[in-house]
Amino acid sequence: MASSRPVKLMSLPSPLLLVLVLMLTSLAKAQRLTETITEFYLQDLASGSNATVIPITGIKNKPLSFTSFGTIFALDDPITVTSDKSSTEIGRAQGIMVASSLSGSNVHVSMSFAFSNGSSLEIQGTSRQFERYKELSVVSGTGTFRYARGYATLESIYYDNRTSYSIIRCTTRIILS
Repeated sequence: MASSRPVKLMSLPSPLLLVLVLMLTSLAKAQRLTETITEFYLQDLASGSNATVIPITGIKNKPLSFTSFGTIFALDDPITVTSDKSSTEIGRAQGIMVASSLSGSNVHVSMSFAFSNGSSLEIQGTSRQFERYKELSVVSGTGTFRYARGYATLESIYYDNRTSYSIIRCTTRIILS
C-alpha cells in the first residue's frame, strides 16, 4: 500500500526541485504579463510599375494570381500610421505569400513588420482570403517587440478593383515577455 505522507521539498531530488522552482517562477511571471495593442495600416498595390505585391512564380501553364494554387508572391507594403495614403510611414511589411489551397481560398503568409525604429514583428499563418477579418499569428519580434507572441487581425478597409490598390488595417494583440 502506498504511503500518503506529505512530501518535504528538501527530500526531493535536486533536478526535480529545480524544475518545480522554475515552474513556480514561470507561473508568477505569467501573471505579470500585459497585452499590448497596436493599430496601423498597410498600403497594398498589386498592379503597375510601383506595385508593392508581385507574383514571383507559379505552376507552369497556370495564371499567376492570389487564387491560383502554387503562385508565390513577394511583398513590400508601406506601413502607415493612418489609412491615408500620404500618412507617415513607420515601416514596411515585407515577406512572401503562397496561394496554398487547391480551392484558391487561402494564402500562407510569412511576413515581417519591419518598423523604422529597427524593431520588428514576425507574422505567420493562413490568410483566408474571402473572410472580412484574417487572423494570423505573431510568432516573435525584435527590438521593442523582442519575444512577442500573440495575433494580428488584417481587415481590408478599402479596395479599388481598377488599380488593385487596397488599404489594410492591422491590429496586433501581443504579449511581451
